[in-house]
Amino acid sequence: MASLATSDICDSNAKHVPTGDLRVLQPIFQCYGHRRAFSGPIVTLKVFEDNVLVRELLETKGEGRVLVVDGGGSTRCALVGGNLGQLAQNNGWAGIVLNGCIRDVDEINGCDVGVRALATNPLKSNKKGTGEKHVSVYIAGALIHDGEWLYADNDGILVSKAELST
Repeated sequence: MASLATSDICDSNAKHVPTGDLRVLQPIFQCYGHRRAFSGPIVTLKVFEDNVLVRELLETKGEGRVLVVDGGGSTRCALVGGNLGQLAQNNGWAGIVLNGCIRDVDEINGCDVGVRALATNPLKSNKKGTGEKHVSVYIAGALIHDGEWLYADNDGILVSKAELST
């Protein structure tokens, strides 16, 4: 799916920013993965230092969607590594936005998927299977709902209540 430039989206949809129909995430994420620009419908997940549900969702058909994971902002371990990056690519996910850390950066950078994360950490996460799928999450100054649309490129990340054409 071709991505629209976030700056162009902001310019042509400026009236939707004050209403909250278009939200700009705070610039706190690092850019990883081969795909520098990506967009798609959002699937939300809320976990803390446990990536079992991340894997479960990435094992499903992505169909161009974007997985938005609220990892509580923890930088104590990684929630996504090279294996999950490859899984996301193989199953057709457009991208992952992670309020947490990744590991296996070189492997993830080789995957045709867009990844945004706070930082890297070589320590793997717990495997307890705790968390919530398809819930509203608050990340980078914005409330994000399952089913909304995400647009990401080198300029930043936008969340829209609906799919945008320009």
